[in-house]
Amino acid sequence: MARLAASLHIVTTQSGGCRHGLTVTAASSLSVDPMSLILSINRNAAAHKAILTSQKLCLNMLAAGHDRLAMRFAGAFGHRGEERFDHGEWLCEPNLPPQLRDAAAALQCDLVEAHGFGTHSVLLCAVTGIHLGPDRTALVYANREYGIVLPVAAEARDERCSRNGR
Repeated sequence: MARLAASLHIVTTQSGGCRHGLTVTAASSLSVDPMSLILSINRNAAAHKAILTSQKLCLNMLAAGHDRLAMRFAGAFGHRGEERFDHGEWLCEPNLPPQLRDAAAALQCDLVEAHGFGTHSVLLCAVTGIHLGPDRTALVYANREYGIVLPVAAEARDERCSRNGR
């Protein structure tokens, strides 16, 4: 699974007067109509119960340079709960999960369905709000390393297409 490249996100929620968040790679667009996404959360994650209780989450797509923030919310530095929010610029509005101001994109969502599978819950979420950040370069994780996706040069695309007979 380490070779399965994925964009990095911090999923946040608010429950019982506290903010909760964790780093995830298992998130994907589900449908445009209705606008929705699917994500997978380990049931042992501290934020899991809070997400199910609040029924609201924000999927904060991390941008280039957010690697330390991703590690922080993954627990790599030992931070838990509210401590994780001590870094990064967080927009906290009543009745909404925390939103990272400079995320590549932030999707506010309502939890529609949750299904157990193995060690995880698969969450189906309806997107209720979108914020596009200043940096369009998403942070990705593959082979246990952080990186960004660079576009293929036009010449390389043209050469590849001509070799394939297109």
